[in-house]
Amino acid sequence: RVSVCLPSIHLLISSLHPPSSPRRNGDPAAEDGQTEASGAGPSPDPIIPIPVRSRRSTLDSQCGLRSILLQVRNLGLGYDSDETVLFKYCSGTCPHARSNHDLTLTNLLVSGVLPQPAPGELWHNAPCCRPTHHEDMAFLDNSHRWHKVEKLLAAGCSCVG
Repeated sequence: RVSVCLPSIHLLISSLHPPSSPRRNGDPAAEDGQTEASGAGPSPDPIIPIPVRSRRSTLDSQCGLRSILLQVRNLGLGYDSDETVLFKYCSGTCPHARSNHDLTLTNLLVSGVLPQPAPGELWHNAPCCRPTHHEDMAFLDNSHRWHKVEKLLAAGCSCVG
């Protein structure tokens, strides 16, 4: 699974009005329907939102270096080579703390002061998992010639933006 930084202005806007997810506070007396000392019945529990969690562990989804074995011909570089290489790339999620800029941008978009992005125009307002360092890759093609492609493989990853 490769994470791609997609425009998330809609996610930011929707986070201003998150859906409510009621949950009991864990008080066993309230859950059993027992009455309070006043005899007035169970006390109303405050609504506590439940954070949405992925099925995958946080270690699997954090931004980091991943790798996959591929034939050079499948990299889309136009080389005729049956050689198998370890392609390294960055993937995963990045924590997002809304900055004052993000909050102001959202307010300006919602209020109509700024025009909505044109179709195909991307607005990135969240950090992306991107390579911070690259490595070269060398391989032998089917005509027995060596090729070197500079800065093809990710060597380090970080949340950028």
